[in-house]
Amino acid sequence: MKTKVAAIQAESVYGEEEWQNVDRAIRYMDEVASLGAHLVCFPEGYPGPAHGPMDSKGKLSAHPIDLLREKIREVGVYCACSDVAEDEELPEVYYLCQKLIGPDGEMLADHRRSQPDEPELNEYLFGGKRHFAPGPGPTVVETEIGNIGLLICSELWVPELPRIAMLMGAEIIISPVNGIHTPSLHHGDVLGPAETLESPLWETWKCISRCRAAENAQYVIVTQNTFNPDYAGVGHIAGPEALLAEHKGPGVFTAELDMDRLRYLRGTLYEFGMLDSTKLGEKQPPLGTRPGQQRLRRPAIYGKLVEPHPNDFDYDYYLRELALGRHLQTVAGAQEG
Repeated sequence: MKTKVAAIQAESVYGEEEWQNVDRAIRYMDEVASLGAHLVCFPEGYPGPAHGPMDSKGKLSAHPIDLLREKIREVGVYCACSDVAEDEELPEVYYLCQKLIGPDGEMLADHRRSQPDEPELNEYLFGGKRHFAPGPGPTVVETEIGNIGLLICSELWVPELPRIAMLMGAEIIISPVNGIHTPSLHHGDVLGPAETLESPLWETWKCISRCRAAENAQYVIVTQNTFNPDYAGVGHIAGPEALLAEHKGPGVFTAELDMDRLRYLRGTLYEFGMLDSTKLGEKQPPLGTRPGQQRLRRPAIYGKLVEPHPNDFDYDYYLRELALGRHLQTVAGAQEG
């Protein structure tokens, strides 16, 4: 079975004009439909809202995700898209979400990033939104095109998260990236007239994706917002044996995922004949990775992974910070009275 993926390195808009992203997303869906894609992947926070106001101020007839769902129903593909949701009980607290929508437009999953970024980075990336609460963990959805695991951005850099997703059955990992939109990074003497600015993390992103794909026998899909025309995104699709596609500019890039090959690699341990490519016959090409990685495990020695360490980041920091802010406001009010 082959699954065709279309990843979209979107020309994104942020801030007050962010409502335009959903119109672009809908136009992209027409393009991927013509390519025969089974799965479409949008960047982090796309079509949003993510960076701008939660209210479109009447410019949209519905939430961007709901408008996109209407188009997905028309096109008939699986689609991974993203937005930022506000906590219903805690003002100023948000969740960074990645949705998986089925070909009938139904919401199959709503993954909330389980290891959010630091508050200062959040504030820069999301238009002043500082506090992002952690979600429960990796999300995996079983579909007829493969089992799809949802992560967000640098969650892919945490090896335990894709591994947990693999143990939950994930064959395809989607991990979209946000992007840089600070104008000062793209002007002055930095670029020549025909140059683009590559992310300094470009090669590292590919390395991380290839590692995760190989160590877990998974396909890994990464795509990014391109907020500035002179900034190259980090888009790529990695398999356990090779990098299948990479795309630095805006637009659509595709790859065909061989699910039968993936399942062969997962279900096989080294046998003598595999070490000699002439003995593999016509059934399978020579191995480009170590097979059986999801079976070659010793959980009894992994206890150190779940032990807390003194320098671990505190993902519940926002509860104390908000409580302190409310306390100071109360004290200030009492003093004024």
